[in-house]
Amino acid sequence: MSFGKAVAVGTIAIVLAGCGNPTEGELWGSGAGAVAGGGIGRAVAIGTHYPVALTGAGLIAGAALGYALGEYVDPPAQRMWAAATVAAAEAGRPGEPVAWETHGHKGAVTMVGEGWTDAGGRLCRALRQQASRLSESDPPFVRDVVACRAVDGTWEVAAPHKDPEPPAPES
Repeated sequence: MSFGKAVAVGTIAIVLAGCGNPTEGELWGSGAGAVAGGGIGRAVAIGTHYPVALTGAGLIAGAALGYALGEYVDPPAQRMWAAATVAAAEAGRPGEPVAWETHGHKGAVTMVGEGWTDAGGRLCRALRQQASRLSESDPPFVRDVVACRAVDGTWEVAAPHKDPEPPAPES
């Protein structure tokens, strides 16, 4: 396989592995995996009549494995969001956002109003969570939640109960 063909096949494998909104770890993993897999495929192909097929198969398999490893290494946005939620509940001040950002995603958690003690004696906070992708101009996902500290010191988060809309008057 010529160097030009290998580059073309590698580029296609990386593009296919990166469909969607890949993170930095997924891109680096795909690239490194494609190179390693292509090399292994080429080594296996020595002395056979199928050097292009075996090199290409190794390249694609390496890119897929590298993508999966890169995804595993990146801190998931959900974990960053949860950490910001706990930080806002623990030490946040009303109106001051606790921002977070990870590869491809960003957001903030803001304490809304003052905290209170519920009927069970737990410390509670109203929080506004928001998240969006860095590469999109769509409005962020926003939700209001209540976080209450459990007896063991952990925070339990739940979406607050919304009162149903009153029925429309009959005409």
